[in-house]
Amino acid sequence: MEHSAFINIDLLTLEARKELETFYEFLLFKYQHQKKVKRDSAKERAKKFEQFADQHLISLPNDFKFNREEANER
Repeated sequence: MEHSAFINIDLLTLEARKELETFYEFLLFKYQHQKKVKRDSAKERAKKFEQFADQHLISLPNDFKFNREEANER
């Protein structure tokens, strides 16, 4: 719902006008609409990981699966 308000800033002192303008700019910056972040699909994430591995010369077997319990064993 959009509201519109009119104020007579001429009734304010110069210092108050500057403060109001600064506060308005702050509100515009704080509440600007955020761009929606597009989430990558599982296939895209896997492809990015494979590209990363290729760039860093990491060779993984085709049947590689990550096992969290084995990785956390001490």
